[in-house]
Amino acid sequence: MKYTLSTVLLIPLALATTIYAQTYTVTANRGEVTEIYQGNMDTGELTISWGTETKVFADIVGYAGQTYRALVSFNGAPALTYENAGSNTHFEVFYTLTFKDKVPVINCAYFNIRNGQNGASIRKAACNLYMPLSNENQNLISTYSDNWIEASNAVSLQSVMAEPPQAADAPLGRLGEVDVALRYSSVEDPMSATPRTIATAGTKTYEVSSGNAYLVYDADGTTPLALDVETDPATHTLKRLTSLELLRAIEAN
Repeated sequence: MKYTLSTVLLIPLALATTIYAQTYTVTANRGEVTEIYQGNMDTGELTISWGTETKVFADIVGYAGQTYRALVSFNGAPALTYENAGSNTHFEVFYTLTFKDKVPVINCAYFNIRNGQNGASIRKAACNLYMPLSNENQNLISTYSDNWIEASNAVSLQSVMAEPPQAADAPLGRLGEVDVALRYSSVEDPMSATPRTIATAGTKTYEVSSGNAYLVYDADGTTPLALDVETDPATHTLKRLTSLELLRAIEAN
């Protein structure tokens, strides 16, 4: 049986809807002060308390059509998630929250994007942002996503639709001497957005993960720092791998 690419693009949008609790609290103990974050999906407010201070941010969480913004726990720390399932290109973004000079800021943004043109996934992150928290933070998405999506438009997954299917690789980027890519081996991979992350050096290849793995860049969006591999999708626990660790894994494979 032959498949068409249009079939691939339709299914993940139906799978993307997430239901969040109306109120959600995340506590972080970093340093001497306990941080308490509470998101209220009804009022749209995010309340952050630390030490004797409390600050309320309006219009940070909540629902708007098929767009969702919520407080979650990500890699053992507070984060905001943003999902847009209403467009052809599906976005899931996690903004990690921290403090800088006693001010709540966004430190990293983790992107899980589904290219609406060819169905390819884009899993990348930008860190060391230190952006002040506001209700305009979702505008940060286009700062990085536009270039990443444009680069992924050149990816073709047509070979996995053939009989017999042939694997297709969607490059993520280069980390030191290691090339990182998402590999699609069958038509089910783009249908369910479940490619495998592979690392290649020369002629040797190592399968890093069958789940989410993010190629992490500095705030400029072009300088690669590491590969963050999700070891527990329920808690979004990450394991950071450097280029040297990836090289060792490739050699040992």
